[in-house]
Amino acid sequence: MATDEAMIVNSTMPTTTSASVVEAKEPLASTVIRLTLSCLVFLLNVVGNTMVCIVVKRNRKLRSFRNYYYGLFLVNLSVADLTVAIICMPFILLFYETAKYPFGFFGSTAVCKLIPTLSLMCQGASVFSLTSLTLQRFVGIVYPMKARLTLVKVKLVLALVWLLAFFNALPVLITQDSVKTPSYNQYSCDEVWSNEHLRQGYTLYLFISQYLLPLIIISVTYSKMAWVLCNRDKEFEGKKSHEKNAKVRHMKFIRLLIVLVVTFALCFLPNHVLFFWLENGSGGSFPYFLILMKYSHLCIWLNSFLNPYLYGALDECFGQGYKKVLRSCARFERKTKMTHSRITKQLSRMYSLKTVSTGDDDDDSDERT
Repeated sequence: MATDEAMIVNSTMPTTTSASVVEAKEPLASTVIRLTLSCLVFLLNVVGNTMVCIVVKRNRKLRSFRNYYYGLFLVNLSVADLTVAIICMPFILLFYETAKYPFGFFGSTAVCKLIPTLSLMCQGASVFSLTSLTLQRFVGIVYPMKARLTLVKVKLVLALVWLLAFFNALPVLITQDSVKTPSYNQYSCDEVWSNEHLRQGYTLYLFISQYLLPLIIISVTYSKMAWVLCNRDKEFEGKKSHEKNAKVRHMKFIRLLIVLVVTFALCFLPNHVLFFWLENGSGGSFPYFLILMKYSHLCIWLNSFLNPYLYGALDECFGQGYKKVLRSCARFERKTKMTHSRITKQLSRMYSLKTVSTGDDDDDSDERT
């Protein structure tokens, strides 16, 4: 199966698109640990990436020309990660734990086509966002006299990132289909390719276009940027302090990007290795292959949740922005508690007055009788 986030075919369901996987039952302890980690990753993903969007929205500096509009690229990355958490994670976990194609009523192919395509597209958008951000900063550092991207051009680049990610995932949208199992009257979600070599070629293409090639480009540009900045030490001698500060900012940003890319490379590597093993080796005969695949998806989701927390740890601007958001949440909570307390006191006072008034009315009626 070519898609990195696609659902693995149930071993009890025959398929013409992937090797037969001999499935071993996952130990209970492993299932509990994996599901607990998945729920924690889901929660931290939503909270962290939402905070990134809020911080960039509130901080104009992150969206400024001087900072290469890099906040917009990070928001683009956060949107892709949020989509994986909110839309893709629940469906894939449901499939893994029930061994049934989720919401495949009457053989509907809508969800079967949408989830794998959307997952792969978000993965592509993440890596292409990192690559485009690196290239933009590369031009700004190595060729500072060249014109930087304007806001309109940045938005165009981000649109092209998603367009390219969609075209990369388009074959999945075309080939993914629900396949009925005659003996179980259930549906599996498989890639139906007319040619086995096409499927293997697509798997190789995804590995090159969404993993190997971006890593090579980013590694080469980082090396060049680091070399240029290190050789500027002599140029900064005797010059104004703001020029030295500019170099410090560049070095901090490069450090952040290096950590992001290394995290991406380590988290996505197991998934690519497993699919190559399945397509071209003996992965299909390994009894614990499906368990390994579940953990490889957990690694991918781990990358999605780590990004915003790496921003906070390595970028002072984001760290301060997170603190402001948390303080705002704390103030809102205090105001809510105070409002709730006031309302409770007013209701208690009104109830006590009503009780006293009712008691007085009863006394008057007793006197009249």
